[in-house]
Amino acid sequence: MAKGQSFIGLTTYLEKCGQDEIKLTFSDVERILGFQLSNSAYLHRTYWSNSESHPIAFGWLNAGYLSQHVDMKGQTVEFVKRTHQRQQIQGEAEKAVVMFREKCATLTLDEAVRCIRTYFNETVKDLHGRYMSWRHCYNAFVVNRNSADEKMLDYLALHLAFYLASWGMYRGSSFLLQKDYKVHIPVVKILVDKKFDPLVEISAEGLTEDANLELLEEVSERIRRVYAAEQPSFEGVTNNATDTLVTKILLGTLGCVPAYDRYYVQAVKQYNISAGVYSKESVRDVAVYYLSHKYEFESLREELSTCGTRYPAMKLMDMCMWQLAFEADKRKES
Repeated sequence: MAKGQSFIGLTTYLEKCGQDEIKLTFSDVERILGFQLSNSAYLHRTYWSNSESHPIAFGWLNAGYLSQHVDMKGQTVEFVKRTHQRQQIQGEAEKAVVMFREKCATLTLDEAVRCIRTYFNETVKDLHGRYMSWRHCYNAFVVNRNSADEKMLDYLALHLAFYLASWGMYRGSSFLLQKDYKVHIPVVKILVDKKFDPLVEISAEGLTEDANLELLEEVSERIRRVYAAEQPSFEGVTNNATDTLVTKILLGTLGCVPAYDRYYVQAVKQYNISAGVYSKESVRDVAVYYLSHKYEFESLREELSTCGTRYPAMKLMDMCMWQLAFEADKRKES
């Protein structure tokens, strides 16, 4: 039996529709299939991802389509032919290349892909390694952001705390070291606010749009204010949420920006991709770099996302830059 046999009705429908792009409501999909979808279809965006871990995906994958632009509130999903998507991507990439040539970035596509693969391969060496903390945290937020009652807020805060601890945010000088995990609950409430839904797994194109960059600026500032309003961990010193902490949080919960830690900053400056300071401009710059090689990066993203986690575009950029600088440091030590 072919994979996704239960969803063959959707395959047949898409093969016969003769359209490069088609938008369907969730109810349309149910009508085409002849049965009701599970609750996950209405609660979790990941249900509609192009991942083999979700059998329904074979309904469109076997027809040569990919899902995109899932609107959970409006309960709609768009399907686009792979060949048509490639044409779209190439057109967008050409525009990005024109924009990016002016910056003279020196990081080649081959080297970027190699670094992303190297980083990813490290994550699968140890199923309980610290690399997995991002995946656990991100999955928890994506799956549960639409059903975050008080119990779930507590659960998400605990996930966030452990992910941050895994990646160095609880060092001795950090105000977080003096706090319990519940200090993150007010931040979690901000992160699951529907206002910030557009930032969840946002595309590189999305991060070139002013409206989304302003949302990013707003959520970052609100996170800083929440921590600053907490009782100081050190007498007379306001709790300071650094760019590194804020972007680590955003990467681990929304997947909308790389983490501006020492390695990321070192790499983007060295390869003339963006400034090392977290800002709307530097986020747009790394998004444009992604778009300049969009077809290749998107193909790699689809490949990596078969692991059960839908990797956002900016997670790939985070992996790439971190690995570049990590290897550079290792060479200096040897």
